[in-house]
Amino acid sequence: MACPIFPKETGGTSIPPAGSRSHSLGSWIVLIAVLFGVGILLGFIGAGGGGVLIGLLSGVFGLDIDKAIGTALAAMFVVTIFGAVSHYREGHVVPRVGAIVGVTGIGGAIAGAELGQHVPARALELGAGLTLWVLAVLVWTRTRIVAQTVGHENVREPLAPRSELARGVALGATGGVGAGFFGVGMAPYLQLGLLSGLRLTLVQTIGTTMFTLLFISGSAATVLARHGDVSGRHLLAAVFGLSTGSYLGAKFTSRAPYRVLRATVVVVPIVAGAMVLFL
Repeated sequence: MACPIFPKETGGTSIPPAGSRSHSLGSWIVLIAVLFGVGILLGFIGAGGGGVLIGLLSGVFGLDIDKAIGTALAAMFVVTIFGAVSHYREGHVVPRVGAIVGVTGIGGAIAGAELGQHVPARALELGAGLTLWVLAVLVWTRTRIVAQTVGHENVREPLAPRSELARGVALGATGGVGAGFFGVGMAPYLQLGLLSGLRLTLVQTIGTTMFTLLFISGSAATVLARHGDVSGRHLLAAVFGLSTGSYLGAKFTSRAPYRVLRATVVVVPIVAGAMVLFL
């Protein structure tokens, strides 16, 4: 376990840190700077960053895992607003598909967040970390197929409206449950479903994933906030750092080489899973 920079919080009570007030201020500046850099990366790949943020808040900055999960989801909601707007302006979002998956994901996220209240914290950590690793492998496999068969996948294969609706509902419901239960945004899972099931291009997948996370993270965070699992201080720092970075990062998605974009989409959940499991 990494030595936390921030004091460990338990039951909503902060233990005063050793050192001066300037040390505390410096810690907050470090947190915001780190999250700004992470936000650029997350905006670039269209991920909300729940797994990364949980690892940082819990393992590095000393927040209890329950509050780290709730705070991460709440921060994701705000961050995805900025990222989704930027992706929409860049033409990366398929609104109909995003609305179907996102609205359906609300119910799943609420159910998953409530269910997660009855599961031991360590079990949630293990589940979240391993899930991120599995999803990273699946995304790598799917994007490898895309690279071999369609090149840069600039053209979307259309689906019949009924098929699009059915697949979108299934993806939103399952992705919502996973996000609310494990406390991660399930971006790799949503990206896999949008690529394979709904046949979006890779760039459309990234932008539309950011859009759907608005619905999923917002509803799950509301449930967890009601249970007292959101730290206002850490949320403020996370929102400021991640949102500004995410908005900037989204502008580079369509300009990046396909191989770089593909590799980044896969590497981020692997790193996030390691942080959740080991920090």
